[in-house]
Amino acid sequence: MRKQLNTFTQFAHALYPHELEYLLSIQNFNKAQNLKLLKQIYSNTTSNSPKAFDTGIDKRTYSYVKKWITQSLEKIDVDLFFEWLITTETKVLTDLIVPEDEARLLGSIQKMDATNYNFIRFYELVQYYRDYLMVRNRKKNIQLVIGFLTRYQEHYQLLKEVNRRLDEMTAQIVQEEMFDPMESEVLESYLKEVYFDETLDGYTRYRAVVRLTIFYYNNRQFDEQYKVYLHLDEMLKTPLFYSKRILANYYANRAMMHSKRNELHQAETFAYLSIQNKNSDYLFYLINLCGVLLREGKKTEALVLMRKSIPELKNTSNNYYKIGFASYYIRTMIYNGMEQNAVDYATQYFDAYKKEIFEYRWHLFMREYIRALIAAEKYPKVLALCKRYKLLNKEKIRIERIDYLPIIQAYYYLAEYMENSISLEKLVASITKAISQPMRGKYQSLRINELLDELMPLIPEAIKSVRIELHLN
Repeated sequence: MRKQLNTFTQFAHALYPHELEYLLSIQNFNKAQNLKLLKQIYSNTTSNSPKAFDTGIDKRTYSYVKKWITQSLEKIDVDLFFEWLITTETKVLTDLIVPEDEARLLGSIQKMDATNYNFIRFYELVQYYRDYLMVRNRKKNIQLVIGFLTRYQEHYQLLKEVNRRLDEMTAQIVQEEMFDPMESEVLESYLKEVYFDETLDGYTRYRAVVRLTIFYYNNRQFDEQYKVYLHLDEMLKTPLFYSKRILANYYANRAMMHSKRNELHQAETFAYLSIQNKNSDYLFYLINLCGVLLREGKKTEALVLMRKSIPELKNTSNNYYKIGFASYYIRTMIYNGMEQNAVDYATQYFDAYKKEIFEYRWHLFMREYIRALIAAEKYPKVLALCKRYKLLNKEKIRIERIDYLPIIQAYYYLAEYMENSISLEKLVASITKAISQPMRGKYQSLRINELLDELMPLIPEAIKSVRIELHLN
């Protein structure tokens, strides 16, 4: 029984709070023990001190609840249904479909609703099936199939057009283009209109909210993102968008949002949920979590997590994730007083992946590399790197970006001062000039203050003067 409970505990631990809220909303157990067990699983997922499961409960109860949970979630999993769609489509197109497949397809036609997450791909599968039936002169089910296609043809075309417009917007949003106020308002309004339209399919609505998330992130409009996410949070407790992949992505985005809003406890909670089940984005989610832990002062916890996850680097070819991991690993070592280790690791990584760094995430990596050099008091190396790779000019080119912060410039001026290349007055003037330009809103003001707090122990007189010049507390 103990071994079985260990298995059940692992199973229960892998469940997300949103999954359990959905399960609690649909359960109709006859046995009170089943409901009690389901409630305990939910309580454990939302508690810092989960309770052990009762060994006195009949093992058949554990088996039944586990089976019921699994089957209930599989029924609404949009990714599992998509896998079935692709498999069945392949069978139809290659003449390998069997009666059992056709029976499920015909049953799905009768139950399908236009708001289903995978409606577009399902409609296209039915189109292929219609052709399959027609060339074989199979009249038995042709009217049901044609009736479905006719009934939803106009709606299908509408969905295709909406997705075409979403495709056009994607490049603009992902490339972090600056929009004028009118363009920005039109884009945001359209994305919100699509997401909140309950007559559309789940896939289209989810695509809209993903792009809306990126749009808000790029424009640092986290209060607006929060308003949308309050609605999305409730939707994720229903079958509309359900899959573990989507939930993990949502938790990661919630963590980033709360972190940017300086709500660190909530950020940590959602960040831990995002790495609860490993997927292809695990490293990205882990980086978010470690960033939050460092801001909370949980430096040892962050270091342990990163070291344990180093083998995961071998499982990804994503340079964006790899460089992000390396950058945060450097930062984590600095926070843990391992300055020389951070410098050694950063130097080796830079020498090995210089091309990839400058292609994908040069600003993130170089600022952490330089931060490590500053912490290790290797000021000549800072000056040499900045000059050789023209880092100050590269950073200044980013000035129109809403997330622009002159971090490398501040480190460079500090290194110049430490090497007696500039006076204290010149140091104050240079840092003041660099950081006075990007202070466009609450988020950037917060980040500027964080940068000044970091520099304060190194050059206290200069930072006091900078704060006075800029009227900062």
